[in-house]
Amino acid sequence: MTAVDMMSAHTTGSSLRQRLARIFETPFDRRYRQRTATIAALRAKSDADLAAMGLTRDEIVPHVFGGRAVA
Repeated sequence: MTAVDMMSAHTTGSSLRQRLARIFETPFDRRYRQRTATIAALRAKSDADLAAMGLTRDEIVPHVFGGRAVA
């Protein structure tokens, strides 16, 4: 088995694992995944982009969680 075949097998197994995980995903898991992705996307933005949205870096997490205080 070549390195390319091994990488292909690993990628296929990984996507199968991801699909199975999504099948058994709970609503809590889904919200966690979505919020984590949203936080990552906002953190990737520049300060100017955040300012245009009316946010600062310190406000990203409370914004994603609906303005509720996060401990």
